[in-house]
Amino acid sequence: MRRARWKSSGIFLVFAVMLAASQPLAAEVVTDRFAFVIGNGAYERLGDNEPVMNSPLNLLTPRADALGYVEALEDMNWDVINTSFSDRSLRSIENDLDVASTKITEGSEVLFVFNGHGFSDDGKNYLVGVPGSGERYGSIGDMRAGSITLEEVIRKLNVGRPSRIVLIINACGDEPLVSEASRAPVRPRFDDVDNEILVLYSSSPRGIAYDIMNNSEREELLRGDQSVGMLDSLDLEDLPTDELSTEIYSLFSRNLLPVISDKRPLLSIFTDVRLAVEAQSVFAASDRDLPILGWRQIPHVLYDTIDGSFSLSEPKVSGPVGSASSDWRQDAQICRIDPEKRDEALALRDQGLVVEGPEKNVVNACILEAALSDLGIAALGFDADGKSVIVSRTNTASAFRSQDRIARVNVVLEGQPRARYSFQSLDDFRDMLAANYFLPGSKFVFGWRRADGTLPASGFEQRSF
Repeated sequence: MRRARWKSSGIFLVFAVMLAASQPLAAEVVTDRFAFVIGNGAYERLGDNEPVMNSPLNLLTPRADALGYVEALEDMNWDVINTSFSDRSLRSIENDLDVASTKITEGSEVLFVFNGHGFSDDGKNYLVGVPGSGERYGSIGDMRAGSITLEEVIRKLNVGRPSRIVLIINACGDEPLVSEASRAPVRPRFDDVDNEILVLYSSSPRGIAYDIMNNSEREELLRGDQSVGMLDSLDLEDLPTDELSTEIYSLFSRNLLPVISDKRPLLSIFTDVRLAVEAQSVFAASDRDLPILGWRQIPHVLYDTIDGSFSLSEPKVSGPVGSASSDWRQDAQICRIDPEKRDEALALRDQGLVVEGPEKNVVNACILEAALSDLGIAALGFDADGKSVIVSRTNTASAFRSQDRIARVNVVLEGQPRARYSFQSLDDFRDMLAANYFLPGSKFVFGWRRADGTLPASGFEQRSF
């Protein structure tokens, strides 16, 4: 099921380019970081809780995946706030999330990692809890009753008011756990949440997520004789192979875990993992005699309203803006509260003294922060599907609302024809603001809609700087 795209025509809002209002100064703070990890694999168990041997419903790697993430995250100083990781029922997941939410501090970052079965139904994405011993799901209704939605996960994690919630979902995009559950992941909606959210899915819509590479791994896992260690990156020319007898993780996790602690943005890591997983999944499909076309595993971004970059290895730090003499070249946030610092960057831009390179990036970052403050925007994201900028958070004076979409911007500069901008990425929007905002006589016309598809109220005054 695909989300309907809205057209960008309609009401435009014209904003004046004004000075940024002064705000209280903040001290440097390292953000708290909390993680919640689940590995569900035993979806069909005997009365004594033992998994049914060779059940097509059971997954072999989620428990190892979960423990791998816990170890990696704790090494990066994430506080893992659940104590039971594997084969969790819906009720236990809900209870664990309720307990975990009491530990989450305001303004923190939260990471939720799920390994197991997933499916979509009636516009919602579900993560499947394990049924009771001796039970199995016989219908999509039964499975839905034993599953939790992404929206509910976010709602529970948001009780503590974190600033950012990241979900890594290692599950099939189109899960045939029961015959009716043949629907692909849909774009979720978090209308009541105004913080930043990132949802990464290990498979593509209507795609498969492989828990093992080949039958040799299956036999090894069922024998329980795999050795302890991390599976190194695989050379494609060596696949398929029986030389995979380190700790056996799912195809997605074996590529993510070795690089998860790299000191670079998570989306950069995810891009590399996506390419490796897609290539390796060709061999996984071939081993099962499946047609490669349509059976490749292609990880994708399901939802993204992260403003700026997010790294698992480096906690978010609110920059030192304790005095008016702080250097905006070290902390662009200063330009939100100090017009003099902003004007220093504007002078360099408008005089053409900085053309390219790192210095230009610093200047643009200062102007961008000042421009967003002027618009009353606290955080941005991007909807790659709808090619629109998402307003993630606003202040009370902003004409935007949380989750509004900006599809295009017309910029009118004095003595020049109108320039029209559309966006393929969030960087396109940022570059447009950095290049044009605060130019004398400039006028910005935003083509946008509310998150629910309705038009903003009309009658805004048109003003120029």
